[in-house]
Formats: sequence, C-alpha cells, structure tokens
Amino acid sequence: MLKQCMGNFLASLEDPDLNVRRVSLVAFNSAAHNKPMLIRDLLDTVLPKLYTETMIKKELIREVEMGPFKHTVDDGLDLRKAAFECMYTLLDSCLDRIDVFEFLNYVENGLRDHYDIKMLTYLMTARLAQLCPTAVLQRLERLVEPLKSTCTMKVKANSVKQEYEKQDELKRSALRAVAALLTISDADKNPALNEFVSQIKATVELQPLFDMIQKDCSGNNINETNVMDQS
Repeated sequence: MLKQCMGNFLASLEDPDLNVRRVSLVAFNSAAHNKPMLIRDLLDTVLPKLYTETMIKKELIREVEMGPFKHTVDDGLDLRKAAFECMYTLLDSCLDRIDVFEFLNYVENGLRDHYDIKMLTYLMTARLAQLCPTAVLQRLERLVEPLKSTCTMKVKANSVKQEYEKQDELKRSALRAVAALLTISDADKNPALNEFVSQIKATVELQPLFDMIQKDCSGNNINETNVMDQS
C-alpha cells in the first residue's frame, strides 16, 4: 500500500515551501534507510529533485543586522543537509540504481559547502572510496582540491574558541577522507594526491594527526566511520 502512495508523498519535493520540501526529504531518507523497495523504482524521477536541493541558492541567503554586526543567514542550509543525508543513505541501500559519476558531482560541491555539509561529504567520500574505488580514482584531482583547502585553512586570529574547535574537527574528518582515498589501488600513483600527502607529512600540525588516522585505517576505519555516522 505504501509503495503505491510513495510517489504522491515525494511529489512534495517540488513544493514552494522550504519546510515541506525538507520534511519530504526526511520521509525519503527514512524510506531509503528502512524500506528501500518503496523508493527504488522512483529514483529516476526523484534523484534530479534531490540533487537540486544540494545546491546553494543565493536567493535563500540574507544578511541580518545584530547591533553593530552583520550576520549571514542561510535559510537553505537545513534543506541541503537533509538532501546530503539522503544521498549518504542511498549509498548503502540503492547504489546499483545510481549513476556514480553524476553522484560524485554533487559530493564535490558539498566538499566546498558549510561546515555541516562538509562533515557529511567527508564521510561520503570515504564510503565511496570503499564502494566505488574505480569511479573515485578517476575523480581524484577534483576531490583532493577541496580537501586540501580545508586542511590548509587558517582560522582568523580574533576567532572564538569554538571556531578553532570546528576547524580542528574539519581537518580531522578531511584527513580521514584522504586516508580512505589512499586505500584505493593505484591512488598512490596520482600526482595531485601524492603532492597533497607530501604536504601533509611536511606540516608539523597535520603530520602526527595523519599518522594516527592511517594507523586506524589499517584496522578500525570501517567501524569508526559507522560510529561517526550514528553520532
């Protein structure tokens, strides 16, 4: 009965109301996670709508004045997070119905997005390295560039403690993704990845962290990824 109705539920992915679209994505994610047979046959029509919701929309970004300060508010962030969460779920439940190269285009965009989106796409990059190593190998240069940007980013000198902590967590997660990419056969022959790894090993701040993450990769990486996902 649900399978017959699912298309009608997901039609609301085109609703003009942001909250309706977000809740529709939550329903889609739940179905993909718990009962993928409900949505597998709908993916041809749903995936283009899902990918659209992963894009930053300038019309949803506004500036709010708080006393002497101006604060940027992105009303589309929660919607993008919900869309990327759906993508992550689909990797485990419907990978055989996905065009991996098209999927990777949107993962690459997410690697340059907001903190929360980056954390999700680092996990997705590591997962894709396990599930689709051949496709990921062909896109290494495009994946390495935003990972490199995160790892070399400096926090402003007048930033609060929370900013430093967020940046540290981003770097750890990005380095986990790099370690996962290195487990792909022949990835060590890629010039862009090799250059980046050499840079990591030559950076006092990153080298001990990367060594520790690589040790985890040799035995516990899959378990660690699952724990991170659940948290």
